[in-house]
Amino acid sequence: MTGKAHISSDTCGQKAFEDIVRQYRQMVWRISLRMLGDPDEAEDAVQETFIRAWKALPGYDARYSMATWLGAIAARLCYDTLRRRTLHRRYELETSRSSYTDREQDPESGNIAEELERQLQTVTRSLSPMQRTVFVLREIEQLPFKEIRQITGWSEIQIKSNLYMARQSVRKAIKKHLTE
Repeated sequence: MTGKAHISSDTCGQKAFEDIVRQYRQMVWRISLRMLGDPDEAEDAVQETFIRAWKALPGYDARYSMATWLGAIAARLCYDTLRRRTLHRRYELETSRSSYTDREQDPESGNIAEELERQLQTVTRSLSPMQRTVFVLREIEQLPFKEIRQITGWSEIQIKSNLYMARQSVRKAIKKHLTE
């Protein structure tokens, strides 16, 4: 016996799965939004995450928490989206910088928390897909390294080195912003 509990969409039932969606939707939304930086893409990722989870229920390993399993599906889906989007990253950064500058010139544009959130979104968009993935999971979602390894399938060295580079980039961007 492998210790793997098999759950199927038949045995789980639609009502039980709806409860799972209700319980974990916000977590999947936060991960998706932070990684993708776009609410519409994040919503698509949330829906796709739960569609994939429903289809993959027979392979769910109950040794892992449902949060870890769903987080892994969401993070991998977002990571794949980011990799496909890499060619368009420069254009997105230029667009986000120009819209940020427009809001910055308008003193009525919002409060400090909103400003910090916009700055964080701009900075995370500039990170590589791997750096963004580990930065969001560790620094924003505050997941332990063990769970990040389970979600991403990457080694601890890959996670820590990408997290280090991401933190350096974020520090540099914040320092630059503060001196402007």
